[in-house]
Order: sequence, then C-alpha cells, then structure tokens
Amino acid sequence: MLHAKPRKIQKNGADQPCIFVHAGAGYHSLQNERIHLQACNDAAKAAMVVLRTGGTALDAIEIAIKVLEDREITNAGYGSNLAVDGIVECDATIVDHFGRSGAVGAVSQIKNPISLARTLLDRSTQLLTLRRVPPNLLVGQGAIEFAASVDMPILPYDALVSPAAKERWLKWRNDLNTVEKNKRNSVPQTSSSLTAVAPKHLMSFDPEDRVREQMRRAHTRALESGVWNEAQPITPLPSSDSLTLPGHVLKAPTNGLQAPTPTRVPTGYPAEALMTYSDPYGPPGPRPVYSSSPLATNGRRVNDGHYSGNYFAENFSSTDTMQMDDYQNLSGLYSSRYSDRHDGSSGDSGQESGSTSSESLQLPSITPSPELQPTLTGLPTLAGADVHLPESPNEQTAETLLPEPSDSIPPLPLPASRIDEEEDHITDTVGAIAIDSYGNIACGASSGGIGMKHRGRIGPAALVGIGSAVIPVDPDDKDRNTVAAVTSGTGEHMATTMASTMTAERLFYSVKKTPAGIVDTDDADAIKSFIERDFIGHPSVKNSHSAGAIGVLAVKRTREGIYLHFAHNTDSFALASFHASETKPTCTMSRSTGNGAIAQGGRAIRFKASRKNV
Repeated sequence: MLHAKPRKIQKNGADQPCIFVHAGAGYHSLQNERIHLQACNDAAKAAMVVLRTGGTALDAIEIAIKVLEDREITNAGYGSNLAVDGIVECDATIVDHFGRSGAVGAVSQIKNPISLARTLLDRSTQLLTLRRVPPNLLVGQGAIEFAASVDMPILPYDALVSPAAKERWLKWRNDLNTVEKNKRNSVPQTSSSLTAVAPKHLMSFDPEDRVREQMRRAHTRALESGVWNEAQPITPLPSSDSLTLPGHVLKAPTNGLQAPTPTRVPTGYPAEALMTYSDPYGPPGPRPVYSSSPLATNGRRVNDGHYSGNYFAENFSSTDTMQMDDYQNLSGLYSSRYSDRHDGSSGDSGQESGSTSSESLQLPSITPSPELQPTLTGLPTLAGADVHLPESPNEQTAETLLPEPSDSIPPLPLPASRIDEEEDHITDTVGAIAIDSYGNIACGASSGGIGMKHRGRIGPAALVGIGSAVIPVDPDDKDRNTVAAVTSGTGEHMATTMASTMTAERLFYSVKKTPAGIVDTDDADAIKSFIERDFIGHPSVKNSHSAGAIGVLAVKRTREGIYLHFAHNTDSFALASFHASETKPTCTMSRSTGNGAIAQGGRAIRFKASRKNV
C-alpha cells in the first residue's frame, strides 16, 4: 500500500517526489569530476527510494546527505577538512516544510552530523518537563553529550580523518608554522594562535574536560609525528593498488564490496600483545562507547580512519537499488556494529593472510566510495555562463566542450591560483532539497568547514537562514507557493548577508534589488541579482580580505510545477536532480568561465494535467 498512494497522487496532477543535491561549490578537478558526480548520483538515488516508498521529505534529506557524508571526496562527515588542531568538527542542519529546524555545530566524533540534526528536530517538537524549551541547535561538547544520550555512537577522533585530509593538514600545518615563526622573529611579542592553549586553571575545572583536552592533544601530536590511530604508522607500505599522483602517493580506496583481508600477525609477537592499547602520550581516559584497542575484527585497526564490516559487503553494492527495509535498518545496524567492539575482541584476529599490505577500513556507509581512477579524459563538461537542465526525462542534457579558462588568471572567488589542476578546492557545504508526494518541502546541509579553522568555529551549515532556509506555504495562498534554498561558499560572508534567507525571499517574490528599490523580475534574474548585489556587492564582502565565494541551490514549488535554480561564482558546482517520473538522476558539473563570472542554470518539472475535466 505504500506504493499506491504516491502513484495516485501523481496521476491526479499533484506533487511528484523530487530530490535535488549538490556536492559543494569551489573547484572540482577534472581528475575527480566523475567521483563527485557519482556521489551526487548515489545520494539522489537513495533519496528517491525513500520518497517512492512513501517517505517524507525529511527522510529523503537525511538519507541523501548521509550518502554524501560517507564519501571521502566531499567536505562533510568522513574525510572533512581538519581544524587547526587536527580534529574533524562538522556542522549540519535540517529544515522541514514548517520552517522548523534542528542543527549541530562544531561537533566532533559523530559519523553523520545530519542524523544528529534530524534527531534534534524530532526532539524539538516534544514537550519538556517544567515548560522548558527544547533546543534546536547544539554545539561542541553539548552536541556530543546529546548524541550519547540518544544512543548515537561516539567515535574516536581519528575515525573521521581520511589519509588525504591528514596529508592536507600536515602541509597546511607546516605552512602555518613557517609563517608563525617568521612572524615571531619580526615581532617578538606576537603570540601564535597556532600554539595557543587554554590556561591550566580552566582545563582543571572539570576532570572530564581535562581528559577530553588530553585526548585532543594526543590526537594532534599523533598527526604531527606521523603516527596514526594511537601509535599506529600512518603510511602503509606501497602496494600494487597504490595510486601515484604528482608529488605524493595516495592509496586507492577499496570499493567496499570485498571481504576484508586479515592483517598478518608479525612474527615473534603474540596476538594478545597486538590487542593491547599503547599510547605514547599516556592513557586518554575511559572510552565507554568505542573500543580501547587499536586492533579490531580481522586483525584491522578499529580506529583506522575507515571503518567497515562484512555486512555491507554482503548486502549492498554500488549498482544495486536500495530498498526501504535497508534504510529502516540502518540505525540499528550502526549501533550493533559499534557495540560489538566494546571489548576490542575479535573472533578471527589471529588469522593470517598471504598479503602484508594493510588496507584501510571504511566506516559503514549506505553506498561505498568508488575507486579513484588514475586518469579521466574526454569527460563531458557544461561550461559557460548558463546551463539548462532538461524539463522532461526524454530531453537530453546539452553538453558542450568549451576551452578551459586560463590557469594564469585565477578566478576571483579562489584566494590562490590553481597550481595543481588534479587537486580539488571545494569551498564548503553539501546540501539537498526534497519534495515528497504530499507536497511538503525540506532542505538540509552538512559541512566539515574550512581547513585549519579555529577550534569551535560554527559554519553556515549549522545556521538556519544562512546555510539553509525554507519559506513555508501560506495557508491563505491559493497557489501554495513555497521555496527552499541551500548555499555553499565562504561561510563568514554568507552569515553577514543571510545568504539562504535572502535567496529564498528573492525567489519567492521574484524580485531583485536595484538603485531605485525592489523591482519585479524573473526567477533566474532574481538569483543572479542576489549574488551580484546582495552578496558580492555587500560592504562587508567588498571590504574583506577573504574571497566572496558562493553557490546557491534553490527550489520553488508552485501550483504549476517545481522549478530548480542554481547559480555560483566559483569555478564549478556539482549537482544532481531526480523526480519520480525519471529512471535515473540527472547530474551535471556546472563550470563557469572563471574570474568570478556567475554561472547559472535551472530545470522545470511541470505537473501533469489534472484529470478532473476528462
């Protein structure tokens, strides 16, 4: 019966379930373009499975962003940019069709921040005792404690650190150390923000805080000294499946479809010795949720940056369509997979393998990350100032190959020139907008923030009205218009300009700002004018040393149909759209002509004619 209702609604000319996702604004290298688009494609497919089986727009948003968070290629969840102390601190928010929201900011040790934000939203609708107001935004340690209270797994710090993120952090850390050293030599009294620590009397106020601070510092020192996962070497021995890139070596990730290969137990060391926790910086204190042992099932390290088991290898593949039962069992799966490792025991930890190469384990994910391709040539690109997505599933996307912008003149939003075109420069947030079969709209965003950010920095993905916004349906509006918008870019500038709110309002009323005041215009011009005048032209952005980068994804639902609009002044913007009448998502990598030029496009999904007059 779950399938009957959506089909009946569509036949009567009402709403069609739709999902729109983006993988962040910035510069997506041609080398990794297919991987970015594959992530968007998989996120859209997973969300559509939920929508077609009667799921709500909130369900679709959560599952789509979880797929993106689980992909190392995105700056959200696992593989996110590291803060200045080497910790992954994520932001996420989710907004329903009433404008109610749940959000978390600067939260570490959480695999999927969007799920924590969804839980906050659900709890915010429940009454508390003594007329207390339930929170809809939690940050830092408060968010972690809330996650623990709802039985959400709390991971070790290094569980979300990917090898590529660690490599970037080490490079940036070295650059910062060099700059800070030169700064101290020129101005002896200048203090370094990089080495600044909390006073001891503040750290010793709460014993638990002191233990947590010691754990963070131990993690930072482990990264700096080339130690991975509590005294485990970070760099594995070169193997045949390593991918060589200019200047560094990256190990190609496994696709998650093969059963893990046990690591050989070194000769002369008993298996019990390898199961013993060893921290060169002292014991970090009790770990009630995750294993205290650096080794786990099959002889693997439980805190190996990746985390996986045989469940997904045996039950999922990247090409299979997810069923609703799989989605409903995910929450229980996560808890069971981690709870099995409380004691660090392993039934087959002593098994030996003929291979001595140590493979990384992946965190449990809905769809595994694809393997990196050594070279990608002849990729179709959508270059130019405007991109048009098809209005119907039968219409093909127009793809043209245009000359790439000159590398000698970097685009305006990027602070540095593109020296290595094989390296991604993704600015910030991933996001999604969904409309379910009941006509309700929802949106969400998730981000790991900027690299080397200050500890505790809250990004736009955690702030309603800045990273995501919804204008609900007015009960007196006969057209039942509603708009949702998600943005990605320089968070501080987006916060000043209230990016998502302004985008949604401009699109909802189809207006733009001019020297003569607010005037009517078409929807596409309203989006473009917002970026030109309300964002780039804002005094705080014009007088800032930071680049004014932004990418906008907005959806407007009217009585006639659903209209997607996107625009960005960054080099590229990865996105996908999918509605119920299609058999597969429509994905595109929108690329601008550079130098801060605004590229935009859109798509119209018109409702079928009503059969009332037939």
